[in-house]
Amino acid sequence: MGKYEELFQYIERNRSRYVDWAMRLISVPSVSTYGTGLDECADLVAEMMEDVGVRAEKFSNPEGGGPIVVGTHNAEAHATLMFYNHYDVQPAEPLEKWTTPPFAPAVRGGLLYGRGAADNKGNIAARLAAVDALNNVLGEIPVNLKFFVEGGEEVGSPGLEKFAQTHRDKLFADGCVWEYGYRNKSGAPVVYFGLKGMLYVEVEASGPGKEVHSSWGAAVENPAWRLIHALSTIRRPDGRVAVEGFYDDVVYEGEELLAQVDIEDFSPPHKLLKAAQQNPLKNLLLEPTVNINGIISGYVGPGSKTIIPPSASAKLDFRLVPKQKPEKIFQSFVDHLKKNGFDDLNVKMLQAYPAARTNPSNFMPKLVTETAKEAYGIDPVAIPSGAASGPMYVVTDVLGIPCVSTGCGYYGSSVHGPDENIRINDFVANIKHIALIMLNFHRYMHLG
Repeated sequence: MGKYEELFQYIERNRSRYVDWAMRLISVPSVSTYGTGLDECADLVAEMMEDVGVRAEKFSNPEGGGPIVVGTHNAEAHATLMFYNHYDVQPAEPLEKWTTPPFAPAVRGGLLYGRGAADNKGNIAARLAAVDALNNVLGEIPVNLKFFVEGGEEVGSPGLEKFAQTHRDKLFADGCVWEYGYRNKSGAPVVYFGLKGMLYVEVEASGPGKEVHSSWGAAVENPAWRLIHALSTIRRPDGRVAVEGFYDDVVYEGEELLAQVDIEDFSPPHKLLKAAQQNPLKNLLLEPTVNINGIISGYVGPGSKTIIPPSASAKLDFRLVPKQKPEKIFQSFVDHLKKNGFDDLNVKMLQAYPAARTNPSNFMPKLVTETAKEAYGIDPVAIPSGAASGPMYVVTDVLGIPCVSTGCGYYGSSVHGPDENIRINDFVANIKHIALIMLNFHRYMHLG
C-alpha cells in the first residue's frame, strides 16, 4: 500500500460504518418520478455532509425534482474540487422481482442490495466516507470541496441549468468528479471523460376520437398504422438515423481510446449485439442514435377486440454526441416528418440537453486515471464518453469546469433494474480512490 498505508487501513477498519451510511441513504424511497421522499432524502444528505465537516445549504427547486443540496468545505487551499451526485432514484417496480424489498437495504454474499446502491447513493456515501477518512487520518482536507447534489436527475434534471447559472459563485471549482462509474468484467475501474446528450420526444397520431369497429379499416385511417409508417422513416435498417442533417455536426474525437476497451466488458452481453456490426464500440460510445422507448395504442388485453384505436403515441430518445445541439436536432426531426407527409402528427420535446466531454489532455482525466491504479491495484480503462446520458454539460459548458466520472458500481450492478447492488469491496476501493483524488488534486491541477 506504500505511502497511503495508514489511510487505506483506516478505510478498511471503518468499512462497516461506511456501508451503514449507504444503507441509510438507500432506506429513503426518493423516487423523483413519483415525487416521493425527496425532501426527506435531501435533509439526510445535508445532515451527512455536516457530520463530516462539510457545510450544507438546501435550495428548493421550483422547476421540479427535489431540493438541491450544495456542500462547501473551505480548506483555504488554492484549488477547489467539486463532486456532482443525485439522491433521487428510479422507480423500483416490478417489486416482485426483488429478492428483498428495494428500500430495505440488505447485505448478502459481500454485496449491498437496494434501489440506489449503484445509482447513485452508494457513490454519495463513498465520497463522504473519503472526506471522513482524510479528516481522521490527516486531521484536514488538503483541497477546498464543493458538493453539488440534486434530486431530479432521473427525470431530466429540471431547473439544474438555471440553478447553476444563478449560483455560479457557490459552484466555483477547478475540476469535478461526476456521479458514477463501475468495474468491468476484467476488474478494471472504468473512467469516463464525458456523456452523451439527450433529446426525448413524444409523437402522437390522432384518429377518429373514439374506438371504431375495425370493419371500417378499409375507409378510416388507423392512427396506429399512421404512427408506424412515420416511425419507419426515421431509422434505416443498418441503424443510421435517416433525419436529414442529423450527422452534420458529429465529430469522432477520442476514438483512439477505444483500443484498450473490449466490448465483452459491457452489458448487455455480446450475444445481444446487432449482427454484422463493424465497430460496435464506436457505435456504442461515439455514435449518436435513436431508440423507441415505447408505443401505446389500442387494445392489448386478453382475447380479441376488433377496433380502430382513437390514437397512437410513441416515445423516442435520441442519444447525442458533442457538437450536436438538441434544439437543432428536434427541428430537423419535425421537418423530416413534414417532408415525408406526416405534418399532422403532434410532436413534443420532453427532455433536451447536449453531450459533454473533457479533453483527455486536461489534468482531471490524468488525475482520476493515475490515482485509480493505486486504489484498485489494476490499470483503469479510460473511455471518451459513456453510452448513457446525463446533465454533465451543466458542469462542463455552463460552469466551465473539466469533469470526469468514476464510481463504485460494477458490470453486474443491475442499475435501474431489480436487485440493484454494489460489491462492498468495490465500494471500499472507490472510497480509497476518491480520497487519493482529493489528496493529489492540487498537485495535478498545477502540473496542468
